[in-house]
Amino acid sequence: MRFGVPILMMFTLAACEEVVSEREGTFNYQGDIYRSVTREIARGDTTFERRTVYARPRPVSCSATDDLDCVAAIRSEWLDVR
Repeated sequence: MRFGVPILMMFTLAACEEVVSEREGTFNYQGDIYRSVTREIARGDTTFERRTVYARPRPVSCSATDDLDCVAAIRSEWLDVR
């Protein structure tokens, strides 16, 4: 039962996030252009951004500022599907 407390705390922290703003854009990967949404998220007194790239077959979450992170996320997702 010792492991129940950290898991409960993790769910509690996730519930405290709020999307402050969203902006749509595009992400170019291997010559194809995919829709992307960048969200500004507030967690307590801190804000950060995450990008979702709607690459087939499923959307991937990645850094809002690091395109290489998004490329790695897409490649990883595509490998998982095969």
